Amino acid sequence: MLGILFLLMAGTAACHTAAPTTAEPVIGVANPLEELTLAGADSLVFAAVVSEQLAAKDDDDYPVHREPLRIDPRPYGTSTGYPEMFAGVQGIDPTLTFARASQRQIDRLTENRQRVLAARGANAGGPLNYAQCAGVKVPTPPPPAKSKSKTRPKPRDVHAGCPKTPVYYLTVGLPVRGQPSGLANARDVRGRRLALRGEVWTTLVDEHSAGPNGWTWSQYAWVFNRTESGQMELANAILVTVVE
Repeated sequence: MLGILFLLMAGTAACHTAAPTTAEPVIGVANPLEELTLAGADSLVFAAVVSEQLAAKDDDDYPVHREPLRIDPRPYGTSTGYPEMFAGVQGIDPTLTFARASQRQIDRLTENRQRVLAARGANAGGPLNYAQCAGVKVPTPPPPAKSKSKTRPKPRDVHAGCPKTPVYYLTVGLPVRGQPSGLANARDVRGRRLALRGEVWTTLVDEHSAGPNGWTWSQYAWVFNRTESGQMELANAILVTVVE
């Protein structure tokens, strides 16, 4: 299991008032201009990621159903639309496919992604932020040194600020044409080696979770084949890194 162009609205004559309309997400409209090609590919890939994630089941087969889940409409979850630091995968930089987009273009991509989320009934939102909530693998620190006080000091609970029930947050990167060279010999989450043909696109999907035992960040590379109908079909998902 496992894709936004911009809407142009023309006004009517001054003597006529048009009925109010709701902008719909534009998915996969082709255009020879570079910025529109970026927007079209982003719409297809982002919509595919959202659809796959929402349709996921609660089992061991990735992607896994997550609830409650919020998805950030900003590429990579950043205000610039580009990651603060790229993953250690050669060829995953989106500027190798498209020239770096202007902030205005990124804002338009984000707006269209918001429409995609609304159209699919998905929750849009920003990152998880819990004070005093360490990673799940962070050990409990040793008790403080003995003091003259009769009351024995308690060790600091590094997970005291974590949520009582798990919550999830997802970010989706910009589309990269083809299969990055750094994934050439990688195995996907099912242990299969990548063997893709045809039109291939890749994006980074980051899953952040927080629960009573701490937080976890997992990054995956989702690899798609574009079908004859022009849609993106998830072919492989590769686990890139896990931080706990």
